[in-house]
Amino acid sequence: MSYEKRVALHDRIEIDGTDVSNCFSSFGLTSDDSDVDVSGFSVSGTDETLSGTRSEGFSGQAFYSEDLADILWPIHNERTVVEVLWQPNGLIDSTAAVYYANCQLRTFDPTKQRGSASTTPVSFKVADSAGVTKADGT
Repeated sequence: MSYEKRVALHDRIEIDGTDVSNCFSSFGLTSDDSDVDVSGFSVSGTDETLSGTRSEGFSGQAFYSEDLADILWPIHNERTVVEVLWQPNGLIDSTAAVYYANCQLRTFDPTKQRGSASTTPVSFKVADSAGVTKADGT
C-alpha cells in the first residue's frame, strides 16, 4: 500500500466564522484520553488501565498581528465559547474532512522576542459535551 505525501500548507481554519487560515504556521486537533487504573489486586503485578475522560481541542502556532489579536483577545479575555473549524488541505480540496467544535481559547500569549518572528501559541479546549465532530467536506 502506498500513501500520498503532502506538505501541510493549505489548511482551512476558521475561528468564530472568521477565516484565519493564513495566520497559522501550524494547527491541528488534539484528543487525549486519561488512564484509569483498573489493576485492583492484580496477581501478576501488571498495571491494567482503561481509557478515562477525554480532553479535546485544537492548538497551533500563529503569526502575531494586530488583526489577529483583534479577533483572539476578546474571545480569550471574555472566555467566550466560539466555533473552531479545521479542514486539513481545505484551501485546495473542499471535499476534505472537516473537524469542528465549540471551544474556549485557553492559551493566547502574544509575547514578542527581539529578533524573532512574532508568533503566539494558540490553544482551544472543547467547551461542551458534543466534543470534536468530524464531517465530510462540501
